[in-house]
Amino acid sequence: MRAGTVLCALVAALLIGGGARLVYINRAEGAALRARAERQQTARRVIPAWRGDILDTRGRLLATTLRRPSVFVDPGLLADESGIRFAAYQLGPVLGLRPADLEAELLRRKASGTRFAWIKRRISDDELSAFLRTIEVTRQRAFDVQYEPVRVYPQTREEGGRSVEAIAPHVLGFCGVDQRPIRDDSEATFDDLHGRAGVEEAWDSLLAGRPGEQTVVVDVVRRPLRAPEEGYIPAEDGATLVLTLDAYIQHLAQRALGKAVEKHKAEWGIAVVMDPQSGEVLAMAVHPAFDPLNPAPPNFHDLSDAQKQKVMEQWRNRTITDSYEPGSIFKPFTASLALEEGVTRLDEVFAINGPVRDFGARTIHDTHAYGALTLREVISKSSNIGMGILGGRLGIERLNRYVRSFGFGDVTGLGLPGEHTGMVLDFPRRWNPSFSPQSVPIGQEIAVTPIQLVTAFSVFCNGGILYRPRILRGVFNADGSVRADYSRPIAVRRVLSETTAERFRREALVETVVSGTGKSAALKEYQVFGKTGTAQIAHLGGGGYQGGKYMASFIGGAPSDRPRLVVLVSIAKPSVGGYYGGVVAAPVVKEILAETLAYMRVPPELSDDTEAGGLTPGRRRAAVAKEAGNDDGGD
Repeated sequence: MRAGTVLCALVAALLIGGGARLVYINRAEGAALRARAERQQTARRVIPAWRGDILDTRGRLLATTLRRPSVFVDPGLLADESGIRFAAYQLGPVLGLRPADLEAELLRRKASGTRFAWIKRRISDDELSAFLRTIEVTRQRAFDVQYEPVRVYPQTREEGGRSVEAIAPHVLGFCGVDQRPIRDDSEATFDDLHGRAGVEEAWDSLLAGRPGEQTVVVDVVRRPLRAPEEGYIPAEDGATLVLTLDAYIQHLAQRALGKAVEKHKAEWGIAVVMDPQSGEVLAMAVHPAFDPLNPAPPNFHDLSDAQKQKVMEQWRNRTITDSYEPGSIFKPFTASLALEEGVTRLDEVFAINGPVRDFGARTIHDTHAYGALTLREVISKSSNIGMGILGGRLGIERLNRYVRSFGFGDVTGLGLPGEHTGMVLDFPRRWNPSFSPQSVPIGQEIAVTPIQLVTAFSVFCNGGILYRPRILRGVFNADGSVRADYSRPIAVRRVLSETTAERFRREALVETVVSGTGKSAALKEYQVFGKTGTAQIAHLGGGGYQGGKYMASFIGGAPSDRPRLVVLVSIAKPSVGGYYGGVVAAPVVKEILAETLAYMRVPPELSDDTEAGGLTPGRRRAAVAKEAGNDDGGD
């Protein structure tokens, strides 16, 4: 009896103690335990947002997103070492991977305890078919396919899986792709589909959207069983961007530029086409181009820093990232400034008395021994001495003020990543009153970017206004509603009076094409105006010029009455067929202008019976000079 009483007391004590412990655990640790159980029974799956499209100004699709298959493995379902080797040697060849490398990585993943790893991202249709057949025949339960987004560029012409002609790759950029055989990620994510260059990078936050998430109930091996409604947050798809680019004009510019760079065996070249009445960029070409579908080799992450830099060098949009001394193509800005300030007239006659003039601190050379030239001829013949005279009259204070008023020395606000400011010397500390007045007017002691040149030159076409260049025209939400409208021109400031801008274009710039160094840009149907430039290329970091290396440029527009287009072409280090801008670059501008104006259906400005001198003063004399062959082709 006594023993029974003791036993009952012990049992009661245990029950009371256990109950108390359960109460304590429930109160003190219940929430944590419930959270742990919930984590073990549920999983959070990311719902990727659909990356927005990029369209050209006419609605043509430039960039979009497709679903492509990717292969992954659950290492927890892998068999022993012999089974892993069998899987690696069966699957490696069909996926284009080395079996030994795949085996080593699978063993490492198995040992780490991870339950997810990518094998190969965004495989081809042929690889997918071969993979599915192989896992079915060999009964590989640990491997499967997940579809994920991949960025494609529909206007790109492909052959053999590589781009033959990519439309505007330096403008559009590309999205990040990680093609290492196995990622280090422990879970499948879509975070790598982000812009790495160009428009894709500049407006990545708009294009990417916002991912959603789904909470799912899983079994002991983390396989999904069901998806409760309360755990669902929908994704917000990315916005659609409409650019100012016209895909066909871009194609024309790329084709003409590419032919010229190859013909003259140049290092590289750029072309920019702009609507001068609005600042809209219609085309922006760089040659050589790169393949946006394969911007980097598969082993990019294994390359040395120098090798990586060489790969990334080809992604540069040189129209905004590169600056160089412009040479004679800069002369219109100084000459128009002199007109605006009233220190000269278009019909003033300058006593050049070349080909050499000593200005004291420096000596200026012309390509020919000109005697007397009007201001029109100083521009059309590209006289350095004439520009040196004007620079002396203006002085460094006015030169600095107007150079910056034209937008040089600052970013244009285009919005693309990597834009360079160019280089305008700090005033007054680095301007030399005895040297700079003759250097800056001929495009030395200054560095400019192509986008700055085109933007500034457009001032001569729109009545003297500097407009901000634009590449983005509008943004639409995923449902089609308008999110932002950027179609209206943005006037930055007035640089020249309307009278100065109009007269300078119609007389001095037209004269350059009719009788001067830019004759190779002349068209029968339209009166082209412009300016040539042949600049020595400076050593990186300063210290003089590269011997025999030149930047050949021409900037021009048409029609002369109300210009619809401005085109700049610069070709670096041509080595065959000349190096003057009037010889190398002007014919490229001519081709782009002719084909683009026809495409835009701009009515012809000239006819067969139009007198050669019917548009600007002094044209009869210019026509006679042209017939006499009075042109040197220089700048």
